[in-house]
Amino acid sequence: MPKLKEDCWICKSLHDPAHLVFFESPTSVGKLNPDQFFKGYSFVTLKWHSEELYQLSDKDRKSFLEDMSRVARALSEVFNPDKMNYELLGNGMPHLHWHLIPRYKTDPLWGRPIWTGTRQRKRFSREDYQRVVDRIRATLGK
Repeated sequence: MPKLKEDCWICKSLHDPAHLVFFESPTSVGKLNPDQFFKGYSFVTLKWHSEELYQLSDKDRKSFLEDMSRVARALSEVFNPDKMNYELLGNGMPHLHWHLIPRYKTDPLWGRPIWTGTRQRKRFSREDYQRVVDRIRATLGK
C-alpha cells in the first residue's frame, strides 16, 4: 500500500479534527470543512499520498471516484442544494482530495467559483457539527 508523506499536512490530518469525519472506506476519508459558509461543504481525501488521478491504479481510481460520488449523493440528500460543485485541484496542496460544495441559488457567489469572492467564515459549535455529521452518516448508512 502507498505511504503517507511526512511533509504533507493533508497526510497528517486525514482524521483530524476527528469530530468532522463522517465517512471512511479503504480508499478515502470524508469530513466536513470546518468553514460551513456553504452549507455541507466537505472533503473526500485519498488515504495515502498521491498527487494525480492518473497515478492511481484503475482499482484505486475507481474506488476513489465511487467514494466521492457516494458522499456527494448523501450530501445532496441531506442539504438539498440547487447544484453540487466538484473540485479536484491540488495546486495549493498536492494530495488528492475532492472539495464537494453544495451550492444554493441564494448564496452570494451563485454562478461563480467559490474562490472568486470574499466571504466570512462560518463556524459551528461542536454540537452543531455533530448533528450534521450524524445526519450525513445516517444517510450514507441507508
